[in-house]
Amino acid sequence: MKVLGHTQTETAGAALANAVRLLRRPPGAVVALLGGELKPGRLLDHGSPFLQQALEDSVFAHLVAARHLLPLLSESALAAHYLVIGGPAAELPWAGYGHASIASAALRMFSRALREETQGGPVRVQQLSVCAPLRTRQRGHAACPDWPEPNELGLQVVDLLSAPGLEPVVRFERRPARQRTGPTPDPLSETTP
Repeated sequence: MKVLGHTQTETAGAALANAVRLLRRPPGAVVALLGGELKPGRLLDHGSPFLQQALEDSVFAHLVAARHLLPLLSESALAAHYLVIGGPAAELPWAGYGHASIASAALRMFSRALREETQGGPVRVQQLSVCAPLRTRQRGHAACPDWPEPNELGLQVVDLLSAPGLEPVVRFERRPARQRTGPTPDPLSETTP
């Protein structure tokens, strides 16, 4: 069953949680992938609303999602997992996309703080940090060879949910083609403490 909703406001987050609760079956996992298309622009060329919007679209929307969906996960009889998916630019600034770098770094710290605050509880919180933009149809013409395909990200998410590790942040990087041949490589081998 599909439940539609968003987490741009507290009211919308509560409505989403209520819609999930009406399914009468607590979810075993939440995969929180929020955000939209990156808009280019230097920080110094835009006013503060430009950065504020980037933070609202990523960090604040994730906060609303966590506030309303984590309690649902804690109702599950099985071990539950809350996985935050963050985009690239958290480690190094992207020229012309400074607002995205700041929002990505803030999301990483949000995930770590959320994990600390929920430690010892019934829900494991982790972040999957995607280290390059996804190779989509819209970006295919400009994609670099190391940009992962969306299905590769999906497989990484499934692997992480089926065998959650202890790391608060797990890095997902596409491996060079020569390393992807033969048996499927261990998707969790690249981690950060």
